[in-house]
Amino acid sequence: MAIDTTSDRKGVGSAFVGALALMLAVGLADTAAAASTCSDCHGMPPIDAAYRNITTGGFKGSHQTHQPATAPAGACAVCHTGSGSYAMDHMNGTIEMASNINASPLAATYGKGVFFNQTSNPVMGTCSNVNCHFEKTTPVWSSGPLTVPAGCSICHGLPPADGSHPAATAGSGRKHGDYYGTGTGSCVKCHPDHAAAAKPFAHASSAGNRGLILRFTAAPNTAGTYSKTANLNYPNYLPSQTTAANRNGTCTAMYCHSDGNGGAARATATWGGTLAADCTGCHGGNAASAAPIITGLHAQHVNAAAVLGTTIECARCHNGPVSAGNDRAVTGVAAHVDGVKTVAFVGGGTWNATAKTCSATTCHSSGKATAPQPPTPAWTGAAMGCNGCHGTLNPLGTPDYASGGSGTALANSHAKHVAAAADCALCHANTTTTGTAIKAGSTLHTNGAIDVNLDTTNARVGATATWTAGTKTCATVYCHGATLTGGTTKSPVWGATLTGCGTCHGFPPATSVHTGKVATDCTGCHPHVNASGTGFTDASKHINGVVEASGGHAVPYYTHKSPAPTTAQCSGCHANASATAPYPAGTSPNYTAPDCRSCHVVKSPYGVADCSSCHGTAGATGVNLGRPTGSTFPNIAGQHGKSDHRVACSTCHGTYGTGRTDGTHGPGNHTPSTVSTRATKVNVTLSTWNPTTRTCGTVCSYNHGSKTWY
Repeated sequence: MAIDTTSDRKGVGSAFVGALALMLAVGLADTAAAASTCSDCHGMPPIDAAYRNITTGGFKGSHQTHQPATAPAGACAVCHTGSGSYAMDHMNGTIEMASNINASPLAATYGKGVFFNQTSNPVMGTCSNVNCHFEKTTPVWSSGPLTVPAGCSICHGLPPADGSHPAATAGSGRKHGDYYGTGTGSCVKCHPDHAAAAKPFAHASSAGNRGLILRFTAAPNTAGTYSKTANLNYPNYLPSQTTAANRNGTCTAMYCHSDGNGGAARATATWGGTLAADCTGCHGGNAASAAPIITGLHAQHVNAAAVLGTTIECARCHNGPVSAGNDRAVTGVAAHVDGVKTVAFVGGGTWNATAKTCSATTCHSSGKATAPQPPTPAWTGAAMGCNGCHGTLNPLGTPDYASGGSGTALANSHAKHVAAAADCALCHANTTTTGTAIKAGSTLHTNGAIDVNLDTTNARVGATATWTAGTKTCATVYCHGATLTGGTTKSPVWGATLTGCGTCHGFPPATSVHTGKVATDCTGCHPHVNASGTGFTDASKHINGVVEASGGHAVPYYTHKSPAPTTAQCSGCHANASATAPYPAGTSPNYTAPDCRSCHVVKSPYGVADCSSCHGTAGATGVNLGRPTGSTFPNIAGQHGKSDHRVACSTCHGTYGTGRTDGTHGPGNHTPSTVSTRATKVNVTLSTWNPTTRTCGTVCSYNHGSKTWY
């Protein structure tokens, strides 16, 4: 309005101006008196707004997210040095910033400088190197509150890219990423759950007031330790203060890096380091791994090929965490490192976690589903032999359930076939060779099938033996008389009851030597048969691959007395004209004695009353009959071939050269001689014979006494 200042109104105008001045003065005085605290102008902490709102006092900024709800004046000093003692004179039209925001280890500054003019429409800046943003450049001031999870990456990434923080693809943190993901849920495994806090980013604005909080209380862990706790203190955890190599410590005493059984892991986990790609870093792996698992009875299952023949896959019992055929890689992380021992059997079975026992599994069964099953094995139990599963009532483990009858599902003839553990290998040759351990490399044991593989290389089974699983029948087997005449049941059915010797061979056998014999005669030639001829005094000598017969003479037959054996005397046991008979070789699998052919190297001793069976050449006559012609014992030629030596054997060997009836010639010669012993075995009767030098002396007219015979 206009103020009239003419003279006639001068008094009035002067009075008005004075009144207005007084009003302004009073108004200003009232305002100064009213604005006595920070919140009177802009709130405390200052209110964030998109513009200068004179009603609320708000203005552009991000003060609400950087200060507590009841911040004191001194709280502003982290960014505005000296603000704790501000008076009304700070309203001077400028905004003053600290030269090092929040006393950060690096020089942390605001992008617009340490002071700048206050305007009604300010252009906002950013902070750099500030500790509360992990020394990264901040978003523009007044950008609005950060949100979870996007806001996490503003400071340190979500997840952080260093150390072993969870990673989605590769690197030290890949396993953490696989198990816990890469979202905020993974953070709580080692840190407080900031995402659930009223102010999720208050942990950042508290930088300088506390250290980095590390704890291992989230499942599956309940505790744990970290070796470099000093690096968790402020400001050591900031990137500028400690290199990653020096910052990374080791984790111990926590479930997620343990042997899974309450003990320490096989390898110490170092933050930022790497562990083996398989299971060996924590509890150990399968038999093929660098460090097989050894806790509990694992070694007896996965690393006992010497007993089991092959190794059992981890997936056989832990089908879920690992998969069959790939049990050195975890394929089911949801069931691994979860605080629970996941036991799930391939092929069926039940695990009792309380009692730690398994039942109805193929690997701990009688071997036949319908047969009585063995006691439930316990994980904490003692070591088992064969009788831990089948044949639990006998030490050999021979299946001993009651037979259901010939050819039935529960047919059982094991008791008649097994006298020693090694007998198991006769019918299960591809499963075991000893009866006490599984054959190396065999996968037939605990495979859920009954595998009968006859050992046709064994004389007790025979080369032509066969088994037909469909009819449970064996045929042309040695043990059921394949090589003998007669017999009523030479292709028996498993589970059948066989009685009497006549089921496998004639009773008596249909040979000339047995003609007219009766049961009580058996023991005359077969001393392991009992007196009645219906059983055995030594059953181990029955069906053992050897013809256990003395033939009425001592074995070995070393007497060499006259008259010599006749064909009739030998052919009862030795087939005439066969390759190994009637004087068998000891190397034949069907004979252990006598080893006749070690001496009778020329021809059979059938009816021979001279030396030609052991010495000379077959068919020789006259003075050449029995004259040694070979190079090995007992047919070493020596000097026998000299023309002047073609005399009767008795010339040099006395009565030994014409045959002995007192049994003294043969017995001393049945062990092949060496050069040092040969001279004492040839029985030279010449008085001038020197057995040491093997020379004849002066007995010959040619007087070549120094000539060595051999």
